[in-house]
Amino acid sequence: MSQYYYPVANPYYEPPQAWHQGDDARLLLNAARTGALIGATGAAALNLQRIRNDESDWRQALTRSAKAGLTAGIATAAATAVGRMFARYPVVSTAATFATGTAVMYVLNEQRKERGDV
Repeated sequence: MSQYYYPVANPYYEPPQAWHQGDDARLLLNAARTGALIGATGAAALNLQRIRNDESDWRQALTRSAKAGLTAGIATAAATAVGRMFARYPVVSTAATFATGTAVMYVLNEQRKERGDV
């Protein structure tokens, strides 16, 4: 008599939860910090060119760089949060992350334009 072996998935597997308060809060704060740093760095490089071309002064450059960094940080945290919700589906996660980051940056920049902060 022969025995058949049937592979079985791990019976103790739990699908990842959408939100783990401690770990995810730290992850989102790190994402926001990284996004703010990258956004401010890119804006600072552009603003240095403006200063060099006498199109701006250092106060305007500093203010614009800080606003761009804050906007990028918020967008990065939001995009990370949404992307984590689809962690099991890499293509969907990437698309959701991109769409969320784009939408948040668009909305925040439009609000700045309406107030005349650009």
